[in-house]
Amino acid sequence: MRTEARRLHRWSWPFLAAGTIRALIVPVVGAVVASRGVLLSRLDLLSVLFVVPALVLAFMRQRVYNYRFTDSGLVVRNGLLTKNVRHIAYERIHNVALVRNPIHRMLGVTTARIETAAGGKPEALLRVLSLEAAEDLRRYTLSEASEAAALDSSGPAEAEAPEAGTQEPETARAETTTETAPLLQVPDRDLLRLGLISNRGLLVVAAALGVGAQMRWLEFARTPRTIVVQDWLNDQGWRGLYESIRTRAPDWASWVFESGGLIRALFLVLAALLLLLVVLRVFSMAWHLVRYRGFTLHQNNQGLRAEYGLWPAVSSLIPVHRIQLVTVSASLLHRWFGRASIDLETAGATDTKSGIGGAAGTASTRQWLAPIIETNRAHALVREVLPEVDIDGVEWMPIEARAVRRIATRTAIALMPITVAIAALFTFSPIPLSGWHALWLPSVVLSMAWLVARQWVRRTGYALTESVILFRSGWIGLQISAVRFVNAQTFSMSQSPFDRRKRMASIVVDTAGAGGSGHRIRIPYLDVEVAEGILRRLYNETRGTEFRW
Repeated sequence: MRTEARRLHRWSWPFLAAGTIRALIVPVVGAVVASRGVLLSRLDLLSVLFVVPALVLAFMRQRVYNYRFTDSGLVVRNGLLTKNVRHIAYERIHNVALVRNPIHRMLGVTTARIETAAGGKPEALLRVLSLEAAEDLRRYTLSEASEAAALDSSGPAEAEAPEAGTQEPETARAETTTETAPLLQVPDRDLLRLGLISNRGLLVVAAALGVGAQMRWLEFARTPRTIVVQDWLNDQGWRGLYESIRTRAPDWASWVFESGGLIRALFLVLAALLLLLVVLRVFSMAWHLVRYRGFTLHQNNQGLRAEYGLWPAVSSLIPVHRIQLVTVSASLLHRWFGRASIDLETAGATDTKSGIGGAAGTASTRQWLAPIIETNRAHALVREVLPEVDIDGVEWMPIEARAVRRIATRTAIALMPITVAIAALFTFSPIPLSGWHALWLPSVVLSMAWLVARQWVRRTGYALTESVILFRSGWIGLQISAVRFVNAQTFSMSQSPFDRRKRMASIVVDTAGAGGSGHRIRIPYLDVEVAEGILRRLYNETRGTEFRW
């Protein structure tokens, strides 16, 4: 099978130009600031220097960019002066994500992002394709490895000239894609709950503050009228606002304005903090509603398919066998709402939770399987996607109870220099307190540390089944992670000097998509003999198992 070279959509050049212009925003802003705003009056010069070359370059890039499907993989060719040819094997492609903003939807096009186990940036970024071309891309690249091997073994002659009565590869692949009813549909009210649970609104406020700080350079352009308005706001605005609130305040709140300065200041600080918290939550709710609106999860013979978002609209497809790790999380706020979150990890997808419903936070291999779901449905959804992972049916084994004493001892060692410093401050300073008052800190903190450690150790455990290893931890919030043996790359047992003294060890399971953040299979505080037994069991279970990406 070898198809003709395919080109990008005819509307690709505006999107390519937009990407080039975005890359030039920082130097343009630097040039404007360096010229003290003079360049703002020469927009014609800016367009000639930056916009026109970007448009010409984008049109030329569109003409030379093409891709084709071969027997073994996808071949992408691009480059103006330097020609680049990239071969991407089908079996190495982990995800093909389709991203659409409102302009994409208006023109009926999409951006295709091809991700492999290599990680980093996408292996190929096709900007932009028609929806039909994007679906063809998915059918070819995300077919099963056995199908790709069969096409490869059929030979070039058979691929180019199929026998009479057989179907073309596109038709055959299209018919094999059968999609059932949605596994999950997240309603808007749950997305609003997710906004209350998370702190995503902090990013919006920080971005607004950053933009406001960067606009200070415009002070040189102030007219006398704007100077008068700004001076009035600085000198009279806050006082006038305060007097207006005071005259309109109800009788029961009059004590706030008539009391002393300290009480008034404390009240205003608390009110400001409460207002900031409300604003952050409102922004977080709005962000999640725009980002994950209409989150729908399907499963077909190619894998998991999720569609979500207003800006941008994302459609992502990942083969199930490429899932390296799955985690069910329930924080304190999750539990109050009777909800949980499920994220999974695949090798190579390093965008900010970009695959199946990217979870907010860090650039890692973590991706949402369900950004929010009812607690009683979470384990069932995991079992439906990965039948081997039956969280409700496993027998949990505890870690060593001696871990409580070790955690408390570690806390006491960390508190010792802080306590000594506070005691010295109380003793050799005019503060009317004795150095013995510093003992309140370790007495309170150690008591709390003992209670927290006891609850954490009680709820932490692990489980081994015929094909899966599971680990759970947490106290106020609970997290459960599972890795199938076929997806595990390495097992290791580690011991610190303190572990060796206490005859304890930790077991760590690494996968192909192991990132630096998130809950992982790291089982601490095990008896050394138990840890060695687990390591032998894992080795025996996996030495005859073929690893699958």
